[in-house]
Amino acid sequence: MKNNLPTKETILKNFILVMVVLIKSPVFILLTILGNSLIGLFSLVFYLFESNVNPKIVSFVDALWWGFSTATTTGYGDITPMTHHGKILGMVLMLTGMALFGMFTALFAETILISTKKK
Repeated sequence: MKNNLPTKETILKNFILVMVVLIKSPVFILLTILGNSLIGLFSLVFYLFESNVNPKIVSFVDALWWGFSTATTTGYGDITPMTHHGKILGMVLMLTGMALFGMFTALFAETILISTKKK
């Protein structure tokens, strides 16, 4: 009896092709642009709120670091907000980041499931 299962190489090639198609898709590009723009905007506002009172915010890059670590819920704790406005902004960015990464996860999961369906 002949084995009709695909080889590991075929599976890997198909997976790579599917990921390339996903990364080029309008939804992925939109989420990427929207997510990075929101993080940049939140970081700018954080910089404006915190730069004069927070000794750890020396440049915009410090605020950008805070924005990405907060949005990804990594939260290293090396930069924390000191003002009430900064803390509220951080909470909103955490919720926004969780929603954005949830959408990315769902998009990847949907693409993988569709690619594994038999035709």
